[in-house]
Amino acid sequence: MAPTPAPPRKLHAIRGRLTPPTAYAAPEVYGRGAILRIVRCLPPIEQAYSLVRFSIMRPKLLSVMDLLLTDEGRILDVGCGFGLFAAYFGQTHPGRRIVGVDPNARRIGLARHVAARLGLRDHSFVVGDVRDASIEGPFDAAYVLDVMHHLPRADQRPVLERLRSLLVPGGILIVKDITTEPRFGLVFTELLDRLMVGWDEPLSYRHHHEWGEILTSVGFKVRMVRVPDILPYPHVVIAAKKV
Repeated sequence: MAPTPAPPRKLHAIRGRLTPPTAYAAPEVYGRGAILRIVRCLPPIEQAYSLVRFSIMRPKLLSVMDLLLTDEGRILDVGCGFGLFAAYFGQTHPGRRIVGVDPNARRIGLARHVAARLGLRDHSFVVGDVRDASIEGPFDAAYVLDVMHHLPRADQRPVLERLRSLLVPGGILIVKDITTEPRFGLVFTELLDRLMVGWDEPLSYRHHHEWGEILTSVGFKVRMVRVPDILPYPHVVIAAKKV
């Protein structure tokens, strides 16, 4: 009696090629685990701040941006602070060489410390303002997370123009910011921003349509998505490709 043949292995077809399903494994190894590894590298006060920051930038939101960024190459982190997101995105794809820029020297020192503790040896950090800092391109991608509305309105377009000039052709710029609708979401966000920066710093929010128009006018092809949250932050993630 002939033996019963083994059932055929299931294969996935992509672009006409058959690939074992193991090629699509998506282990849940980042998210909270990656965040906790970052938090443990910081002093107590900064730990508290980072937990608040990651409560706003939840793993779901970070995962959207993670998929939009290039998997490897040089990536610019604008307003990197303590290096929280450079450390996060460096853990998800070790081939990323992230360059962080921030005007606060102490924060840059902590960003370097966190990267070293996590073994992210190809990361580097520069003290300076993105408007005039000595940053050498080209970059394969760049991201600006909740920074644009802290810049004076007159400086926002020139910053986006500069970031475009630093990208390779076809490079990706990710802008995560706050849109202006619904109104109660904007008011909620502004109150929290004021707790962080005080009442003297100007806050320059824009509607996501306006961000799209500016990015298109300076030479990007734009896609965007609104990301709902438990808290009423009016998050918008914009993926802009240099054309």
